[in-house]
Amino acid sequence: MFGNKEDKEIAAEKRQMNFAREQNSINTFSDSKDELSYVDIQEKRSDLLKWQQDLDDEIVKLIMTLQGYSNLDGNGWIQIKDPMCNKKFIHDVVLPQTEPFLSRNMFNTNFTEEQILNDLRNTCDDIADAMADNYDSYEINFKDYDLISRLIKNSIKSGIFRALNGWNKKIDSTVFKSIEANTTANEVKPNKKLGFFR
Repeated sequence: MFGNKEDKEIAAEKRQMNFAREQNSINTFSDSKDELSYVDIQEKRSDLLKWQQDLDDEIVKLIMTLQGYSNLDGNGWIQIKDPMCNKKFIHDVVLPQTEPFLSRNMFNTNFTEEQILNDLRNTCDDIADAMADNYDSYEINFKDYDLISRLIKNSIKSGIFRALNGWNKKIDSTVFKSIEANTTANEVKPNKKLGFFR
């Protein structure tokens, strides 16, 4: 009878050990899923920040449009009409005037609305002067002046307004705080073991 009781205790202990192993496996799987989810979320947020701060493709789109190209179907750039200007205008005016407005340095600053409007006005005046003074060497037709001017203005105004009262820096800071909060909340917690296995 004593041996029978001992066998029952050993069997019960084995069942509890197996249960503890299963729980440990489930917890480990759950923790690894949480870690993978967190890493995935962090990578997506990092990609979002890079995408928000990488505006080179905006300059490319502007240049290609000015050169008469279109990528409507997403299969590459196709020339659909004559260029509105030549490459000299792109290099002398478009790139130097637009790149500062589409750079991290510009929109990671803290400008007032007055500063932004003054910068936009002065830049647009400089572009208009360059177009008027050198229209022949830039091969710009008079009928395209307004369109070229509008395309450039549409490209530069959004970027600089991200610097309004430090808006972009505040948004980036909020995202980083959110990532830190998730890191703290999702730290791997030690598994609790059953009392008699301590």
